Amino acid sequence: MIKLLRILVPSVLLTAFAPVNAQQTLRMAFVAPPPVWGPIADQFAKEVADRTKGELKVQSFGGGQLGSLPQNYAGLRTGQVDMMLADTGTLALAKGGKDFNALFAPYVFRDNAHFKAFMNSPAFREMLAPVEKDAGFKYVGYVSDRAPRQLTTANRKVLKPEDMKGLKVRVPETPTILEVMKAWGASPTPIPAAELYLAMKQGLVDGQDNGFDAIAGAKYYEVQKFAMRLDYVQSGLMVLMAADKWNRLTPAQQKAMTEAAAETEKWASKMTWETADKSISVLKANGMEIVEPDLAPFRKSAEEVLRRLDGEMWSKGTLQKIQAVR
Repeated sequence: MIKLLRILVPSVLLTAFAPVNAQQTLRMAFVAPPPVWGPIADQFAKEVADRTKGELKVQSFGGGQLGSLPQNYAGLRTGQVDMMLADTGTLALAKGGKDFNALFAPYVFRDNAHFKAFMNSPAFREMLAPVEKDAGFKYVGYVSDRAPRQLTTANRKVLKPEDMKGLKVRVPETPTILEVMKAWGASPTPIPAAELYLAMKQGLVDGQDNGFDAIAGAKYYEVQKFAMRLDYVQSGLMVLMAADKWNRLTPAQQKAMTEAAAETEKWASKMTWETADKSISVLKANGMEIVEPDLAPFRKSAEEVLRRLDGEMWSKGTLQKIQAVR
């Protein structure tokens, strides 16, 4: 019996800490409708397969098939989700991610170039390191720009914050956007992305906020009339991986994953901006009116929100660190 244990115990230990086996399939969750983020997920999967010669396969589950954003973050910790494709601002939902609420602060970034500079900065890495540890994931990489968030409504043209009074707007499950919408007079209503189209069709919400590309890709023009260009949030898409799964990869596989993310970003960001430009024409052709409000009142209201939330929703000094990035 003792001899048998001597044989079995090392075998069990080797199995427990062995690298990911060849042809391992990793499940990647995302909450957006498959037509919107699916092409990016597919491109990343292709890059991973090519670079690992088929050792790693990424299988995507879009449209919230593996749960909501909070459930996906929890799943990374429990092992129910291997990987996650998500908006960078959702890091605020991860354990210890409070300071990342600032990423969805209205107009905190001057433009997309400022946002990209932050994502590549030491300031971002310093914010990220403790969250990776607390939340049990590895940041694999940035995989795509996202078009700035706009506002659409079914039956109300919005030219100033006051026009949003009482408007039921579906927003992502992030505290900062909830507070911004309240400050602008709206009634923010978190609804899973997969259920948004039906919610708008049934009148459960009056509108939503997304980039022009997502609005067109999900065919929201079928249930929305006005699209207001607010450009109030800049963000991108990232890939996260459960820490235990990442640690089981070989160094070569880890390198392949990060390279796959970088290569995907070159393709996906170009596609995103081209699609966003074309989407405006698609929306117009399908009966939507593109509205260009004066952004000054929205920015002024946003500044008041930031002052109120500073030190409460994120640590004092966080906004200054972000805005100091050049």
